[in-house]
Amino acid sequence: MGKFGLLLILAIGASCPVGAQDNQTFQVQTTAETRQLLARAETLLGTGQSQTAYDLLSPREVELAGNPYFDYLLGVSALDSGRFSEAVFSLRRSLAVQPQFSGARMELARAYFESGNSALARPMFVGLLGENPPPGVREVINQYVSAIDRRPTTPRSQFSGYVEVFAGNDTNANGSTGNQQFLGFTLSPQNLETESPFYEIGAGFNWLVPRSSQFGWVVNARAGQRENNDAPFVDSTLVSGFVGSTWQRGAFFGRAGIESYWAARDGEENEVYGGLDLLLGRRLNEQWDLSVGLRGGTHNFDPAIDVLDVDRYLYTLGVSYRFTPQARLTLDAIGGTDNERNTGSPYGNSKSGGRLSLNAAVGNSALLYASIGSLTSDYDGLFFGSQREDTQLSSIFQVEFLNVLTEGLSFIPRVRYIDNDSDVSLYDYDRTEIGLLIRWTPR
Repeated sequence: MGKFGLLLILAIGASCPVGAQDNQTFQVQTTAETRQLLARAETLLGTGQSQTAYDLLSPREVELAGNPYFDYLLGVSALDSGRFSEAVFSLRRSLAVQPQFSGARMELARAYFESGNSALARPMFVGLLGENPPPGVREVINQYVSAIDRRPTTPRSQFSGYVEVFAGNDTNANGSTGNQQFLGFTLSPQNLETESPFYEIGAGFNWLVPRSSQFGWVVNARAGQRENNDAPFVDSTLVSGFVGSTWQRGAFFGRAGIESYWAARDGEENEVYGGLDLLLGRRLNEQWDLSVGLRGGTHNFDPAIDVLDVDRYLYTLGVSYRFTPQARLTLDAIGGTDNERNTGSPYGNSKSGGRLSLNAAVGNSALLYASIGSLTSDYDGLFFGSQREDTQLSSIFQVEFLNVLTEGLSFIPRVRYIDNDSDVSLYDYDRTEIGLLIRWTPR
């Protein structure tokens, strides 16, 4: 239980026998077993075991909802275990039965405060000050009111631009097979695995424009050019962007926006994509998050290869565990489809797979990112008379060393590996990229 909740129980007599409050008396008909349950939850909350109290009470919600003290204790345990929306719901239910229950009104004000809803929290705290609370509780309420008054009405916009240079070696710059022959034909050099040094230059920005403490607009964009010394036929240009919003309300959070990119190969337009990016998540407690995502859009290729045109839909179900505020382990299950846009195209397919990723701080001056995933694409059509199924294993490992030599300058050694295993040998390849990315973000 938070500091305020414990002071409240001590000050207004919430620890007295269930069903009787010193400052506002209400009678609740309960069984001996229910009184024992509530007393146990009271003890757990008083000793800071809010998650255990929540686990004890929540299975009985359908049976005991409407008992104002049960709803109060359930609300407090939900609040102190990070379930702000549930806390608001339970505490409002308690007050619907007992509007003068100061304990529930106090915790409801705190629930509004923790969920960022200062407009509802402040008048409730001020109203409680007018009820002549004990000195300890008055001090806590004043601390909350002061904290609310110090909060900016609207957070400041955040804009950060960056430039970067990436250089290294790619064992298969064109992502092609190492087999020199296919179906008895000798493949051209451009269709064979080609190792090449590379360098890439890029620039971009991230812009967050908050409209309140719970909602903000987001704009991201990046442009980059990659040159491959020994494989210039796959030199590439990529321009990408995202425009959308992020929000949070209580334990829920989300993202919605439009993303797109334009890609060219060897100076000629190659691919254009545009689509929606949607995410809905819920914070289960202080450590665990659950999220579902949808990305859907249209891939259009150069007219000479428009057989590749598809409408793509990807779905994700993710769970994240936070070791610390700077360390997170995430597991995503992935599914989706590519729907071919041209009659007779074999490129329609269904997808399934998963990805495990880790973000973590390394000391005070470095950030680690690692991920490994697998995605299987089962194609609808025939390729050279054969069924095709590809399973692509991909992984990446990098460490970002912050503020090297000067503020805002990062050095990021990176290793990326891809192994595409296909039933059709023409699409079977592996690729390793090792390089150093240097990024400068002016402050």
